[in-house]
Amino acid sequence: MKDISSSNFDNLDSVFINKKYLSEAAKTEYANVYLESPIPFVFIDSDKVYMAYIYKGISYENAHKSKSGDYLIGFYKDTYFGLSLYNNIKNEETIQDSYARMFNILEKFKSTGEIVLE
Repeated sequence: MKDISSSNFDNLDSVFINKKYLSEAAKTEYANVYLESPIPFVFIDSDKVYMAYIYKGISYENAHKSKSGDYLIGFYKDTYFGLSLYNNIKNEETIQDSYARMFNILEKFKSTGEIVLE
């Protein structure tokens, strides 16, 4: 999380934040980083909605629980995007599928500068 504070994303296509760091990632000090970032952020296996990360003054613990079932939650500029697991089954195959779909979205972002969901 210290690297995120530096906001040095020159050689990155995106940033993934895993479950271990989600509570810390929701701290107010990081909200502007996500809102102003030149690259997408992806929060892995978050129990909370994306607003936990971009709204100041809402802690991870106090944010609304996600009801969407998204396993990967992405945010870029004013765009939220989420990818769920197939049939909401959490196993190696469905997790890998979710990542593969996210990598496709990020690859398109890299060439177009936009988040395109299909």
